[in-house]
Amino acid sequence: MIRNARPDIAAWLAAFVERQGGFLGSVHLAGLAGDGEIALVAAHNLPPAVQSGTSVIPFGKGMAGTALQRREAVAIDDFQNDPTGVAVKAGRAAGSRGSLTLPAFGPDDGTRVVAVVGLGYHEICAFTDDEIETFNKDAATILHVISAR
Repeated sequence: MIRNARPDIAAWLAAFVERQGGFLGSVHLAGLAGDGEIALVAAHNLPPAVQSGTSVIPFGKGMAGTALQRREAVAIDDFQNDPTGVAVKAGRAAGSRGSLTLPAFGPDDGTRVVAVVGLGYHEICAFTDDEIETFNKDAATILHVISAR
């Protein structure tokens, strides 16, 4: 069970994953954990062990922490065989191949990351810049759900 679960965000995430043709996803929010950390608030098809291991992500760790640190999308063509070291070994249990994490920025401050959205695919994916731009625009719609609360 997700400690900071947000059913409204979980519903948005399920629709986001479906729209993008993925099979799993996650949403982490800033401001719920320690400084420089993000907390898991929604997961779609993410195994419980992976949810537990990603409940709080520090700045710069794994895909979500790297997206937070770089303030840009992080794409890995093959999460299971990632040579960059960004993919955390424990996360491989989710079974994702093509993986993407997308930071969403506060509406009042285009540099402040308020959420990181993760998306996974069964197959290896070579994400193009245009695809990442499309994913970023869709991921930014999470701000409407966050601010509606």
